[in-house]
Amino acid sequence: MKGTSSVKLPTQVIIPVIGFIIGLVYLIIGMGDFGFWNHSTNTPTAGFFPIIIAVGLMILSVLGFIQSFRRKSVEYRLLNWYVPIGFLLFIVGVMIIGTVPAVIIFELLWCKFYEKLSWKSTIIALIFCLILVLPVFTWWLQIDFPVGLIGNLILGY
Repeated sequence: MKGTSSVKLPTQVIIPVIGFIIGLVYLIIGMGDFGFWNHSTNTPTAGFFPIIIAVGLMILSVLGFIQSFRRKSVEYRLLNWYVPIGFLLFIVGVMIIGTVPAVIIFELLWCKFYEKLSWKSTIIALIFCLILVLPVFTWWLQIDFPVGLIGNLILGY
C-alpha cells in the first residue's frame, strides 16, 4: 500500500479542546457529587484528587490550545489510520456478531487487503488463529467469548 494520500486535521487544536471538556466534566462531577474538602472533619473528600487532576488537565489544555496557533498543522497519511479504524471496526464487530466470527472476518480482511497476502497464506494464518482461539481459550481455559447482539437474539438472552 502506498498510502500517499494525506489528510490535514487540526489535531493540535482539537485535542486540547477535548481535554478541556473532559477536565470540565470531571470538575463539575467532582464538585457537585463528591465535594473537595470536608470542613467538619478537616479531611479531603472522594472528589479531592479527581478535582485536582481535572483542574490540571484544564490548565494544560489551555496552554496546549494557545501553543497550537504557533505550529503548522500536521498531515496524516491515510495509511496510518487503517490500524485504529480496523480496531474500532473489530470492536463493533464483536458487539454485533461476537468474538469468534469477528476474529475470522478481521483476520481475513487484514491479511488479504492490508497485508496483501495470497489466499493460501491468508487461510493458513486464519487456521492458525482459530487453532489458538478455539481449543486454547474456549475449551481449555473455558473463556466465554461475547456472542454479540445477533448471537443474543438467536440464543434468546
